[in-house]
Amino acid sequence: MTAPRQSHVVLYDLGTACLDLIAALSRAGFAISVIEPDRDDAVRVGDILGRRLPDLQLRVDSGVPGYCDVFVCHAAAAGHAPPGALVVVLNGPQGFSNVPAPARTVALNLLDPRLIEVSLGRASAELRGKALDFANALNVPVIQIEGGAFTGTILQDTALALADRLLLVGITPWELDEALEKAGFVQGVLKAQDHIGLEVAFARRRAAGTDLLVADRMVREGRLGRSIGVGWYRYPGGGGAVIDPLMEDMIVEEARFARIDQLPLAATEASDALIVGVMNAASAALQSGVTSQELDQLAFYALGLPDLTARARSLGQGPLTQQLRNLHAVHPELWAPSPFLPLLF
Repeated sequence: MTAPRQSHVVLYDLGTACLDLIAALSRAGFAISVIEPDRDDAVRVGDILGRRLPDLQLRVDSGVPGYCDVFVCHAAAAGHAPPGALVVVLNGPQGFSNVPAPARTVALNLLDPRLIEVSLGRASAELRGKALDFANALNVPVIQIEGGAFTGTILQDTALALADRLLLVGITPWELDEALEKAGFVQGVLKAQDHIGLEVAFARRRAAGTDLLVADRMVREGRLGRSIGVGWYRYPGGGGAVIDPLMEDMIVEEARFARIDQLPLAATEASDALIVGVMNAASAALQSGVTSQELDQLAFYALGLPDLTARARSLGQGPLTQQLRNLHAVHPELWAPSPFLPLLF
């Protein structure tokens, strides 16, 4: 692998969501500084990193170094970057409006660094080259986008919204995940969320002014995912996922508070509903310039769902549209047929 032109990367105020990114940066040969401005958070994150990535011996500090090559943060924190650094914001292109130095700021979808989406915004030509060098140094597929949001993020948020609603009408998290894995997903959507950390999508929803009944309550109650041992599942001793009956009680309670009627929905029907809902939302990406091949890559790396476009073509536009209409009773807006649906066929 070619040595990276930018050797020192600062990860600023990312919490435990940056575990996979740290591992990828280390493999690529970067020097890494993890900064948590709150001292208590620094201790907590340092403890988790030490347990999850023991071979790296990372130190977590609270002060930003005076120099770095790449400063990775959320858009609201871009002003903390040292002078001269390439600023990488994780929020997506919509975060550009909150940065103080657009000419040295790019957006990269890095928290799951198996595929990287890049939006170069108004960065200078020199910084654009540095951003692409940085992304390519991680030795994974890189997709440059022109739209207003990361497609992978849209797919993840859509899948979680669909899952949240399916749980409220009567399916359990483990039933849904098991059915999704039987349908071809590499990992159930909710197990994957536990791995990423529920606070990541929660922060996006807060910024967008949207909410989910079950997932939002989980974050507020401290169920942040595998990094702390409890999310949609429990992870005793840092091991594998274990069913948590308390989740079922929470879901039933939220459905009752919201006066959501239960529906006779089998696990396979719930899995099919989530898949067609994702296909429906994914069709908009084709309108914004993403190719079918890139969309398949994004669906696989962001969701663990292989062959999205081939699945849609196999089903057919008419049957897919009818399935979406049949799911009106579950939620009319979430499954409303997209005007871009024909682009899948």
